[in-house]
Amino acid sequence: MSPVSAGPASASSSGVDIATRGALVLIGLMLAWRLVLAAFVPLVPDEAYYALWAQGLSAGYVDHPPMIALFIRAGQMLLGDTPLGVRLFCVLAAVPASWFVWRAAEDLLEDRRAGALAAVLFNATIFGFLGLTLATPDAPLALFCAAMVWCAARLVRAPRPLWWLAMGLATGLAAQSKYSGVMLAGAFSLAVLALSPLRRQLLTPWPWLAGLLALLVFLPNIVWNATHDWATLTKQGGRVTAQAPFRPGFLPEFVGSQIALATPLIFLFAVLGLLPRRAGAAFRPGSGWALVLILLFVPLAYFAVHALRSRVEGNWVGFLYPLLAIAAASGMLAPAGSGWAGRNLPGLARATLPLAFGLILALGIHALFVPTTLAGNKDAVLRMTRGWPEFAAEIDARRRAIGASAILTNDYQMTAMLKRELPGVTVRQFDERQRYAFMDEPEALSLPGPLLLVLSTFRSFNEISAAYDRKDLGDVSRRFRDVTMPPVRLFRLDPVEAPAPAGPVPATP
Repeated sequence: MSPVSAGPASASSSGVDIATRGALVLIGLMLAWRLVLAAFVPLVPDEAYYALWAQGLSAGYVDHPPMIALFIRAGQMLLGDTPLGVRLFCVLAAVPASWFVWRAAEDLLEDRRAGALAAVLFNATIFGFLGLTLATPDAPLALFCAAMVWCAARLVRAPRPLWWLAMGLATGLAAQSKYSGVMLAGAFSLAVLALSPLRRQLLTPWPWLAGLLALLVFLPNIVWNATHDWATLTKQGGRVTAQAPFRPGFLPEFVGSQIALATPLIFLFAVLGLLPRRAGAAFRPGSGWALVLILLFVPLAYFAVHALRSRVEGNWVGFLYPLLAIAAASGMLAPAGSGWAGRNLPGLARATLPLAFGLILALGIHALFVPTTLAGNKDAVLRMTRGWPEFAAEIDARRRAIGASAILTNDYQMTAMLKRELPGVTVRQFDERQRYAFMDEPEALSLPGPLLLVLSTFRSFNEISAAYDRKDLGDVSRRFRDVTMPPVRLFRLDPVEAPAPAGPVPATP
């Protein structure tokens, strides 16, 4: 598929066929590149943590709903507890997600090449590529939000009962992946109220049945929360209700992260594709443009307000990338016009995919081989993926040297990586025990001493101060080539002897 330049709103059949074949080849190549990276790049700590969930399937977990655990468990059943086994179904989810984006763009945009282009653009964003490579909740979320976008596009064109029910199912599955799916569902609810083709459907039972179906699919996680002190809702909802001082510097950081994750030219064309003049030429007549605006900007408005006081992590917005890809296809396929746009946009359109593919290729090569360590421990890929086997071996050597029966930690990522690298050793996080409610493990503080305590974050450890005498054993650092990661502090813990009960008081003669 050759890079698409801004052009007329329609295309010949031969042009559509070429675009389709080219898109399939490019999506296939990106799928193969994902599989290579999934097989040979070591797991990052969050992936190791979610892989623990797959060992104890549950209707809920403290951090997120359970869908990622199901994805990982399915891959492990096929390929074992290997990096590719952990990531397999997250990678394969790129295939149906691309198809949903393709079909949604065909429904929303006039140009018959739009579906092929939007699907390729979705895969060519950094988030679309990595989000459907790594085993995190963002992978199933992206899949089911892409399905929601297609259902919404179908409903503005032909609001049939089947599509309402499909929307309900997709919404429930998105919510079971990550609570961000509820945000997209809320935006769609506003679209139903705002757009007359959808609003008229409220007089039929189908939108209400769709909502009921979504609730039924999501219900197991609600029940789990109700029986676990609303742990996930409290944790995730705390980000909404938390009060923080006004710090608007997070807003440009948020925008910059999205330019990077979308890649600069895809981001540019997404913005252009939503402007009235270009959108009017690219979108089909009807409510499609308004639908995309509502689905995008309702969640983005929340994130923008949040960014005035606190950091918005780049991946939080990933569920909107199917819509961003459709908007970018709109921007690339609309007529270029005259003036600056006419002179420059066709060339920028031709450069969009080569730039994105070059970034994905470079990022993948760096993840596979780490050809340079110039960024030191500020290199996120190096920091998350390298040096863990040697570090774990050193920790275990320290444990054996003091005869410790187990390792205690105070960080979930450290716990997950040590559990993975030291499968025959007891590793427990002594705080935040609700994270591990799905595991049939004794309480950390009930383990016989001596114990080795690994402090990766220097939080208070009052919970164990009264129960153990501790001896400082110094620092240990994870290393890779010439790079040293921040150290952890080691302590030997010995149970405090309980005082002997007082004997009987002698009788006074």
